Amino acid sequence: MAQTEMPQKIEHLKRFLIIRLLLVMLFILISESLINLLAGQIVFPMLNTFFREELFLEQQSPGANVWLLVRLVAFFILKEMGMVLPGSISVFFSYLSESIWKNNELFREITGPQQILILLVLLVFLCIYLLPYLAGILYYSSIVVKKMEEVRSEDRKQAEAFEKRRNLLLSDITHDLKTPITTIAGYVQALNDGMVKDPEKQKQYLLAIRQKSLEMSQLMTLLFQYVKLDSEGFELKLERVAVTELVRQIAAGAYTDIEEAGMELDVDIPETVGYAKVDQAQFTRALNNLITNAVRHNSSGTKIKISMSDPYGYWVIKVMDSGNRIDDSLMEHLFDPFVMGDESRNSRGGSGLGLSVSKKVIDMHGGKLWLEQPAQEGYTKAFCIRIKQSEEHSYEYDEK
Repeated sequence: MAQTEMPQKIEHLKRFLIIRLLLVMLFILISESLINLLAGQIVFPMLNTFFREELFLEQQSPGANVWLLVRLVAFFILKEMGMVLPGSISVFFSYLSESIWKNNELFREITGPQQILILLVLLVFLCIYLLPYLAGILYYSSIVVKKMEEVRSEDRKQAEAFEKRRNLLLSDITHDLKTPITTIAGYVQALNDGMVKDPEKQKQYLLAIRQKSLEMSQLMTLLFQYVKLDSEGFELKLERVAVTELVRQIAAGAYTDIEEAGMELDVDIPETVGYAKVDQAQFTRALNNLITNAVRHNSSGTKIKISMSDPYGYWVIKVMDSGNRIDDSLMEHLFDPFVMGDESRNSRGGSGLGLSVSKKVIDMHGGKLWLEQPAQEGYTKAFCIRIKQSEEHSYEYDEK
């Protein structure tokens, strides 16, 4: 599971359990109020009439009347046991019953069958009193057990999915490294065997070897970044940065590559300086990956636009292009590693890891990265980053 998903999952579970607990408490409160109303209006007056004594008083709290009810139940149970059991044991239980209820004169005229009937009535009503608590406990326990089973089941599924993705990742790495290694080995063998006599041809072979080596180096760098972001203990180094100026610098740095690819670059960034808390190195890498993706996967003549806006306390940065749309079938897994919008990962020299790295970085910033199709007029698609603005003032940074 990604590091950014775990806190969200815990928060969701906490909210779920707290809401259910509050609902259970509300149910108990309402049930208890209804039972107290029933007891105060019907049951307790009937018992007072039967005993010819004001045992249960209206001015007493419901808790005091319930405690009186519990004492009565205990008294009758112990009294019945004292009558049934023999010898010294009978004396012991009689002593206990008198300790619980000292006014035995109140029950002298009540016969044995009447005592049993009273005991049954009191037990039934006591159970009714306790029923909301018992029902609430059982209901909440069942909810907790069911939810934890769902969480465990989801964790197992995610672990299985992670294992499949890891195996696929290893397979794709092997695939993407095998091709350049095979090419390099072939060129080196040809040069070593003296099969290439033309100096110009030898130079072409050496340039190809260098290019393939750079491709492998770039792939390993991206893979290292991808794995590092998910590694235990990795944390962003967040600082308050003039993000408008940072994006402007990144766009300026990409201008040469875009021009050499025969593409046009348009930049729309506010002149007013705006701030956000970001890890400058990781954020730069994430945005550069999006720009590189636009350059690599579009043809000459494509228009690229880097824009920035500030709606509702957030910065929204868009890398737009006028190239081909991304097929809907790829949308769901677009940010998974080694997924690309081409017929082949190697058709344009990409690895499919750049978008995955960008997604992880933006998620770790508490932001969001998504694809928007169509984009603004004149552009077919846009990769959009949303991060929270920083309102905190920093005099030291402003002086710099």
